[in-house]
Amino acid sequence: MHRRHALAVLGSLGLFARSSRVHALTAHPVTVDALTRASDEVIVGTVRRSESRWDDGAIVTDHEVELLAVLKGRLAPRGTVVVRVAGGTVGRVAQAVVGAPQLEDGRTYMLFLAGGISTARYLAHVSAAVVPVTVDPTNSPQTVVPTTLAMEGPAPSRAAARPSVVPLDRLVARVRGVGP
Repeated sequence: MHRRHALAVLGSLGLFARSSRVHALTAHPVTVDALTRASDEVIVGTVRRSESRWDDGAIVTDHEVELLAVLKGRLAPRGTVVVRVAGGTVGRVAQAVVGAPQLEDGRTYMLFLAGGISTARYLAHVSAAVVPVTVDPTNSPQTVVPTTLAMEGPAPSRAAARPSVVPLDRLVARVRGVGP
């Protein structure tokens, strides 16, 4: 009887181990072309303010983004859009979602957006839809392309993945070159 109980416990642990692997988050690399086609809107904008709140038992953060450029979609140039991201902090409770980006107030990003509710938009990809924009020492805007986003060709292997820095105008041209 003792041996049968031990085998049942080991079997349960094996099922648990298998099921936990099934639910693990895996971010698959995607190309700029594929992400652009999957997006309803592609914008460059600066986060002006962020507010986290409870939404149906989970915390979400709404980021008000001032539009600097609309590369795809029908948003009004020089307007604002709300980008909703899973996770955040409300009071003393924080929720982090694996792979979900954290946008910082005052930072500029290229954002790939798909879908939404009312005035809020969602990211088109868990980890590749947020591309930080920085300025190099010569005052040229550049982007830090995440490891899950490939400029062209086959997506990079995860083992060799490192963020790359490219001129913003090169990424903008790539996005604008993708057909509807």
